[in-house]
Amino acid sequence: MKRAVIIGTGVGGAAMAALLTVKGYEVTVLERNEYAGGRAAGYERDGFVCDMGVHYSGQGENGPHGEVARKVGANLTFLRPDPFVRFMKDDRWCYLPVQFINPVTVVQLARVVKFKLRNYPQCGLAILKLAGARTIKDVEPYDEMTLKDFLHSYTDDEELHRVFDVFCGLLMVMPYDEASAGEFMWCFSKWAQMKSSSYPKGGFRSISLSFLEAAGRHGTTVRYGESVREIRVAGGRAVGVETDKDFYPADVVVSNAGIKRTVAIAGAKNFPEEYVERVGRLKDSKGAVTLKYALDYRPSEVPILFHYSKKADFSKNLREMLEGKIPEDPALFMPSPTVCDPGLAPPGKHLLMVTTIVPEDLSASPLTERFLDQIEKKMNNLFPGLEEHTIWKHRTNLDWVNQMAGGRGTASVIGLAQSADQVGRNKPSPRTPVQGLYLVGCDAGGRGIGTEQASDSALNTAEMIAADIPPY
Repeated sequence: MKRAVIIGTGVGGAAMAALLTVKGYEVTVLERNEYAGGRAAGYERDGFVCDMGVHYSGQGENGPHGEVARKVGANLTFLRPDPFVRFMKDDRWCYLPVQFINPVTVVQLARVVKFKLRNYPQCGLAILKLAGARTIKDVEPYDEMTLKDFLHSYTDDEELHRVFDVFCGLLMVMPYDEASAGEFMWCFSKWAQMKSSSYPKGGFRSISLSFLEAAGRHGTTVRYGESVREIRVAGGRAVGVETDKDFYPADVVVSNAGIKRTVAIAGAKNFPEEYVERVGRLKDSKGAVTLKYALDYRPSEVPILFHYSKKADFSKNLREMLEGKIPEDPALFMPSPTVCDPGLAPPGKHLLMVTTIVPEDLSASPLTERFLDQIEKKMNNLFPGLEEHTIWKHRTNLDWVNQMAGGRGTASVIGLAQSADQVGRNKPSPRTPVQGLYLVGCDAGGRGIGTEQASDSALNTAEMIAADIPPY
């Protein structure tokens, strides 16, 4: 039986542990923290169970998370109330049902967004094209085009561009003038077609925990509180992993630590020079700031709220922040997980989270705290009386994101940016130049929104490993 060592218990690492275990590998998982989940971990406070990040699942049980769960026998449940989203622009709003691509909803959305009447046909065609992709081959022609350029090929309608810049920023943590149109098309079409926007019962940490529980039933060992010092390489092959406590020999090493960190701990000298140079040029997704409210009332009748204004412009806002300016009216993504799962809070209490994207390299800047002040002010306008109903609130900045990412010195919310030059054929392969060393997670293989991309990567990487290095 071949031995596999997996670094990290983020969604990708946890999924890999379960998938490789059921294939017959002897699996050990190493986690630097005392808890599982990586960027999708959670924490508890005063009876509330809160995600460390701010998430949602566009595909739920019908997407990669559900596919992994079925393959490994994980006890993972997704909750899907309908309607799922309240979409707001300035003082106008509409509900988006789970099946949101339908004539009635599209017309309602157009009225909220206020496309120019003469542009309705072209705006409609662009939306249908983005929502209609069914296979990877459908999106590949658009991988190396930005979403902005894709939309311009249909119409210059400012409001269509603005709303999809907002969707892109909140789904992919990227402004639309950098994001890949093909990757956005994949995320948006799956969201539309699967009709299963949902939230995992128990919070997003339950995804990793359910995968690890299934892996444990099949024999996986998880070592918490062990920091990896080195991926040991001999003769061009990964032979094991050294932590601050022990050495674990391996036939297969799978890193969920990110491609840059993986190259560092395996030793750049063990990789071809051009590979190291390419990894060094890779760009990360943007960062985010968040506010989490514990409340004594129910702030929303639906699980997800979007709000933006005619001033919303992620590209402009990011440039302004790098110049030291505070965006006046940022677009906000606001999940209320307790609408789906009341068990995440004490009886009668609720959670409301809010996030928006910021440049990933402002970790040491006091600007993010001033920006959070601006977001609090906007939240008080959107939810009159919010302060009076607040039991506690938790503000998090880029240092918090870096902690979620494993202290790698990056405040990227997702990992590698899903930009027009880094997806599809231009995305790093899970298979590295070091024999027996593989990558998993949002830095290698896979497509989709956030955590779904990590599970998709795990599904692909598990099959690759089984073909390269069979378990027996």
